[in-house]
Amino acid sequence: MERQFIAAAQNDLMAKLASGEIDTEAKKQKLLDTYVEELESKYPEWANLQVSLVAGAGFEPAAFRL
Repeated sequence: MERQFIAAAQNDLMAKLASGEIDTEAKKQKLLDTYVEELESKYPEWANLQVSLVAGAGFEPAAFRL
């Protein structure tokens, strides 16, 4: 999930740079700061998801084990 977010942010940044929407270093830094804030706000959710998935590992019914 983190990698997907970073890839989407990179694509968004590149598109805004190419379109001329981001035409100063200050605008670029503001956008990057926005990405960082969003990533930091989502990270705890993703960490909890990962813990939940790991905690559930190994508790599948025997019929689903290979």
